[in-house]
Amino acid sequence: MHYLFFCNTGRDELSCIPDFRPYPEINTVLFKTSATKAIMLMEDANLVMKKITSSSSFSNNLMAAAQQSNQTEVEHLVDTAGIKKKPKITYNPDGITMTFQDNVGEKECCHIILKLRWE
Repeated sequence: MHYLFFCNTGRDELSCIPDFRPYPEINTVLFKTSATKAIMLMEDANLVMKKITSSSSFSNNLMAAAQQSNQTEVEHLVDTAGIKKKPKITYNPDGITMTFQDNVGEKECCHIILKLRWE
C-alpha cells in the first residue's frame, strides 16, 4: 500500500510530517500464532536431531539413503523420529536440508530450515 501526501511547508521543511500511520494498525494475533507454530516446528526439528545423535543406525541409514538418492526412504526415516509436520527434504554430497513450514489459513506463517553437514 502506498500513500501520497502533499505538504505546504513554508520555511520549515522538517515540520511536514504526515498525520497518518503508513502501516496497518498493530494486531499481534497472526504474529503470536506464527510464533506458536514455529515452536512446534522447532520441536519437530529437535526430534530429528535427537534421533540422529542418539542412534548410530538411524544416522547411518539416513546418510546411506540420501547418498543413494532414495527420497522415499529418507522421508520414511525422518518420519520415524515422531514428527508432526513433514519437512521438505533435500540433500547433496555435503549434507541434508530439512525445511519445516506451517501455514495460517492459506499463508505461510513460519519455517525452520535445518541444515546438517556430513562431508
